[in-house]
Amino acid sequence: MTEVPQGGRGGNRRALDYDTKGDDGMSTYLELDIDSVVRIGLMYLDGDRFEEVLLDRHGHTDYDFARFTDVKNDLTRLENINPKLNLCAVLWQLHPANRQVAIPVVAGKSLPLEEWTRTAASPEMLSVMESGRPQVKKRNASRISRYYPVRNSDDEIVGILELLQGMEQIEDL
Repeated sequence: MTEVPQGGRGGNRRALDYDTKGDDGMSTYLELDIDSVVRIGLMYLDGDRFEEVLLDRHGHTDYDFARFTDVKNDLTRLENINPKLNLCAVLWQLHPANRQVAIPVVAGKSLPLEEWTRTAASPEMLSVMESGRPQVKKRNASRISRYYPVRNSDDEIVGILELLQGMEQIEDL
C-alpha cells in the first residue's frame, strides 16, 4: 500500500493506493465502481484552478496554459483510476453571459461527443449546477454520460465533470 498525495481542494488529503488485494481484504482500484472512482477523482480536481483556466482578454477567450495542463493531468489521472471502466472525462462550464450555453473547457483522453463547440446545456447539466447532485443521461444503448458538480474552495459549483462510458472510438488528444 502506498500513499498518493492529493493536491485538489482537499489540500493535504491523502488517498490510499491499494495496488494489490492484500491480506486485509481491501479492494484494488480495478474493482472500484464508477461512483468510487468519482469520489477519488474529485479529490484530485482543484476547482479553484479549473475556475481560472479560461481567461477573457480584450473580449476574446484565452487559456491559462499552466492551469489547463494541471487540470488536464488531473482528468487523465481520474480516467486511469480504473482503466476497465474506459471512462472519458470532460470538464464543462456554463457561459457567464448565458447560463443555457455549456462550454467544454478541458477534456481528458477524448473530445466530448459535442466536439469543442459551445452547445445548449443539457437538462442534466443545468440540474447539476442548480442542485449540486449527480445526474445520469443515457445517450444511446451503449453510451452513458454521468455529470458531477465541481466545487471551488468556497464550496461554490464552478463547473460540471462529465464522465462518458461506452465510447466505441476514442479520439486521442
